[in-house]
Amino acid sequence: MEPERKDEEPKKQDDEARILYAGVQEGKICKSCLEMPEEQRKTMILEIQQVAEEILKAHKVITELNDLLKGEWFLKLQKPGLEKKLVLAKYGEEVFVGLYTYSDDIPIPDPNLVLLSQNGFWYPQRIEEKFEETVSSFFTGAYGDYDFLNIVPENVEKFQVFQRDFVKTLKNQGWNTPDIEVLEKILPKN
Repeated sequence: MEPERKDEEPKKQDDEARILYAGVQEGKICKSCLEMPEEQRKTMILEIQQVAEEILKAHKVITELNDLLKGEWFLKLQKPGLEKKLVLAKYGEEVFVGLYTYSDDIPIPDPNLVLLSQNGFWYPQRIEEKFEETVSSFFTGAYGDYDFLNIVPENVEKFQVFQRDFVKTLKNQGWNTPDIEVLEKILPKN
């Protein structure tokens, strides 16, 4: 007969061993996405991220890819002859890339893509269109305490198709050209 074992108290993770959902130790920044060759990196990131980075560089919000990790940034652009304004912004871990119309100074997304920014990669979260929203992923847990990333597979597929079409629109409109008026710009800070 085997001796009876006492229930052991679960081992607590010390702070240094805590791993975030991206597979990186807390407090550490994974720069592998930003350090890999550009052609390899382009095969791994969403098309919307590629185009957004081109626009951010063209309007000098970022000068190098590491600037994407330096905190929050904001860019609002106006193209002559278009009613909609293009907004690119990072707030916390969310990135917003969208065209907006304004009603009494209230922005109305038409459309806006919201992405989760983790270590240089942007992941689909939701599509916002006027009065509709398609959620691709969301966290469960208390605010700021993200336990699990929940994925809605059919909506991720919709997001992928939608972002490809949106990229074509942005490229055709030429948002990275010199004739674009910069309405507002906030640079990332360390």
